[in-house]
Amino acid sequence: MAQAVFGSPIKGVYGETVSLTTAAAHLLYRPNYHEIKLYCASQWRMGLAPRLASVQYFNATTYTDYTSQALDRAAATHVPLDGMAATHYLYMGVVEPVRGFYFTIDGTNKNAAAATLDVEYCSAIAAGVGTFTDVATDSDGTDTAGATLNTSGLYSFTLPAVVRGVITALGSQLLYWYRFKPSGTLSATIDIVDIIPACEDTNYGYMEAGVEYQFSLNVAQNGAFEFDHASTGTLDVTWIRH
Repeated sequence: MAQAVFGSPIKGVYGETVSLTTAAAHLLYRPNYHEIKLYCASQWRMGLAPRLASVQYFNATTYTDYTSQALDRAAATHVPLDGMAATHYLYMGVVEPVRGFYFTIDGTNKNAAAATLDVEYCSAIAAGVGTFTDVATDSDGTDTAGATLNTSGLYSFTLPAVVRGVITALGSQLLYWYRFKPSGTLSATIDIVDIIPACEDTNYGYMEAGVEYQFSLNVAQNGAFEFDHASTGTLDVTWIRH
């Protein structure tokens, strides 16, 4: 059943649906909303993913912050990886360890060059400098015929022994850091619309059929959902703003 969480009047609502299947669906929190109401006619499962706190592009000379563009759920803004070279990195800092990232790739501005992603995690930090190590058993769900970042998908890997700390070049936040670079130069125009951290595992909670769930969002700790279903279903999502 639904349960009111805030005592203050609501200022806005926004509705959408998520198609549920046996494959996980990834959904970023909608910015500036404080509660969510969820309903599915059949049993489903839900996981809470950590908040992505920093996204920074390093072009071998300077760092550029694209955190807001990665999280605003707006197609008009994006993280540009135009012509990304093998000497460039995209850094992603999260508040808790993750097993991967779901990348929403623009349907037109996507990579077509033959290349793979080299994804690494921060395994040590000393005097503000990070040491990065390759992730293990990685699987690139964005790859099409040998071209990474060509389609929306999950880049997953075994949960690594990532450390939490401050990397001076990336700011003063205590975060768990991941980064990637391509094996070769990518296409001239690439837009990543969303970057969605994945949960640390797929041991999602079980949500009962025909029950309406409503709860407040912990936006300091979490930033996305993962949903799945034993078969198929439609999840009704209502975001509530106070």
